[in-house]
Amino acid sequence: MDGLGGPSSRMLILKDLDDDGWHFATSRASRKGRELAANPQAALNFYWQQQGRQIRVAGGVVELSEAASVSDWHARPGADGSDNADWQLYALRPREIEFWQARHDRRHIRHRFGPESFS
Repeated sequence: MDGLGGPSSRMLILKDLDDDGWHFATSRASRKGRELAANPQAALNFYWQQQGRQIRVAGGVVELSEAASVSDWHARPGADGSDNADWQLYALRPREIEFWQARHDRRHIRHRFGPESFS
């Protein structure tokens, strides 16, 4: 969310998915980094046009370790070996996941899993 509470969206690379959550990275100094510092909530969207499928994942965001962030920075294409102290690896911890399947009759199928599903 931006400073006025409005939605804010970016195209990102999903780095990993594990017990910590759904990983993505950015600079803490970027707009996205500043927005996450002020309100650590996000939603991720994945779309497969050929299959008519979407997944939406929403939840709280946590910063992962400095070591994980440094490792992610060095793994980037074109990494020159120098460090970037602003680079941060984050994990979104889902509180909601929704699977959506398109249908030709427009009676699309949705399966939503909320907090009660993650206990």
